Amino acid sequence: MDKIFFVEMKNKQGEYEPLGVMTMAKAIEHSWECDHAALQFTRVRDLSPAGTR
Repeated sequence: MDKIFFVEMKNKQGEYEPLGVMTMAKAIEHSWECDHAALQFTRVRDLSPAGTR
């Protein structure tokens, strides 16, 4: 099972906004789609993989 993270992405004002709970690969994919925005990761434990996107 992939490790899952609570991910925040830096907005145009330079502040981090919640992006959601997902794998690192999904977060990086999303970052590339959004002009390579900076990401911040917090590891999540004891969450069913069904709750991720």
